[in-house]
Amino acid sequence: MEKSGFFNSSSGDRIYDAVDFAAYFGSLVTNGVFYQVATNLQVSPGSGLGVSVAAGTAWINGYRYENTDALNIPLTTANGSNPRIDRVVVRLSSVNRNVQLAVVDGTPATIPVAPALTRTSDVYELCIAEVLVPTAATSIILNNITDTRLNTSLCGLVNSLVSAVYE
Repeated sequence: MEKSGFFNSSSGDRIYDAVDFAAYFGSLVTNGVFYQVATNLQVSPGSGLGVSVAAGTAWINGYRYENTDALNIPLTTANGSNPRIDRVVVRLSSVNRNVQLAVVDGTPATIPVAPALTRTSDVYELCIAEVLVPTAATSIILNNITDTRLNTSLCGLVNSLVSAVYE
């Protein structure tokens, strides 16, 4: 099938939807976080057993995400026997038609590893931080958080075909 676009409609012969525009913009701009300010979507300790994600923007497969204020995200109760590593992600859901912050819970283990990211045609995740949840923890400290925003295999910075994109 051949496709082209975008042209004005004449009697309804040109119908485009969000998927067409996302595919177009996704071909011009890479996935990642915008890096105009160093704190863009930075994860820090939150209240209780939670983390706080700073205001900022990201781009996934042609779709834009914006968090306008610091957002506290609670973590699942810590395991009483073993630590785990959770991932804080920006998640695109084609089924739910949204992009949101989420936590992917790790599996408690003597030597925990971060859970795999989901990257399918329906769900695509960018990991902005990994959080070590110690055994029986009731709070998170800064040393428990690993910033992964600059890691190109997990997240990375938004770039265009020309150079870095600043919002």
